[in-house]
Amino acid sequence: MSRLFVILLMFSLFNIPVIAQDRDEKEYADFTYGIEWGYVGTFHTGYRYVFFPPEGYRVDDRGSKYGLVHNADMYVHAGWNMNGHWNMSLYLGYEGIGDIHKAIPVSLRFTRYFGKDTLKDRWLAFADIGSGICLKMPVQEILTGKIGGGYRISLSRTTKLDFIVSARMTYTHPQVTYDKEIISHDMVRRNNAYASALSLGISLTF
Repeated sequence: MSRLFVILLMFSLFNIPVIAQDRDEKEYADFTYGIEWGYVGTFHTGYRYVFFPPEGYRVDDRGSKYGLVHNADMYVHAGWNMNGHWNMSLYLGYEGIGDIHKAIPVSLRFTRYFGKDTLKDRWLAFADIGSGICLKMPVQEILTGKIGGGYRISLSRTTKLDFIVSARMTYTHPQVTYDKEIISHDMVRRNNAYASALSLGISLTF
């Protein structure tokens, strides 16, 4: 009887941290998914185009401009909560890049949540980087990066509402026009452009 009592006591003591760990793990879901949408205000763009117009001479055109251009974006995302403070997610979206063109970006985002209690509202910060395609002919690759922060409202154990603000930079390849005529892509040697923007958004995560 005493031997059985000792065995049960040892099992109980050993099982305490395991139960506590299971209880902690149940405070947040391992995998997440959701949707994000927002407003994008592009305030600065720059470009450099090198091409040959129908007349045959070489044109090297470059410049930049300031001015607010309004766009919107929308994303779906799926990710993994590495622990109660870090999340890694893949984002797939649709957005406007200034007055240049539309694009489909794909990015990897790392988010840091502050505060120990995952069931309470808390602040967050994030950074993401990715690529994608611009919606024009011919299709070309874009590069994009973003840093930001916000505030998370915990609606339940698995449902969260985030209010976020961010700064972003996008590098892309617009169509080249000259005298209001679109230059054939095989006559373009360089069509690089970048856009700097600020954005406000809302994200719903499950």
